[in-house]
Amino acid sequence: MKRVLLDGLLFALLLLVMGFQVLPKPLHEALGVVMGVFVLLHLAWNGKWFSSLGRGAWNVRRAASLIVNVGLAVSFAVAFISGLAIANRLFPGVFGLAWQRSIVAHQAHVAASYWMLIFSGLHLGLHWTALWTRFVRWRGLDVSSRRYLVGTRFALAAVFLLGVVGSFLHRIGDRLMMKHIFGTAAAKLPSAMFLLILAGIIGMYAVIGYWWNKRIT
Repeated sequence: MKRVLLDGLLFALLLLVMGFQVLPKPLHEALGVVMGVFVLLHLAWNGKWFSSLGRGAWNVRRAASLIVNVGLAVSFAVAFISGLAIANRLFPGVFGLAWQRSIVAHQAHVAASYWMLIFSGLHLGLHWTALWTRFVRWRGLDVSSRRYLVGTRFALAAVFLLGVVGSFLHRIGDRLMMKHIFGTAAAKLPSAMFLLILAGIIGMYAVIGYWWNKRIT
């Protein structure tokens, strides 16, 4: 349960950090540091995964999991380091004024953050079966009931659709390619809707990761 709680906190922190447009910049920078601490704790609690890389046979699922995890780690590292470089509230001048004013550093920070959003969703999707099984047991849900089957399929479709719409509103394709964007349609939305759309994007890639994991399994 501690790991589930930690994962839930990481998800909430990711949404808040990505919602920089609806937060004061000092709070955005502080939450980024807090998220870094929780990521290190997450890695420490899952240390057995690293030691298992050299053991056992490799298959498509295991390779896909490794690629997603490496992508998530690299995107977070780039976002975190570039965030320190451009920070001008809590950590001014950590990398010098030139880096703080660098357009490339700002674009790399944004691009890496959205890559992290995608890899987080895929990571969640690859582990969704185990997480959902624990939740079902905890809540005592009847997975064979019609209500459960219809409800879960409707929820997956709604989350996927929200993610598709959110991807266009956030212009994710342009952000991933480090294009300089002054504003998006998503930025004009109320704060709650802005964060909900970000959650939908993570959920969309979680659905993709879950579907892919189910197919190759």
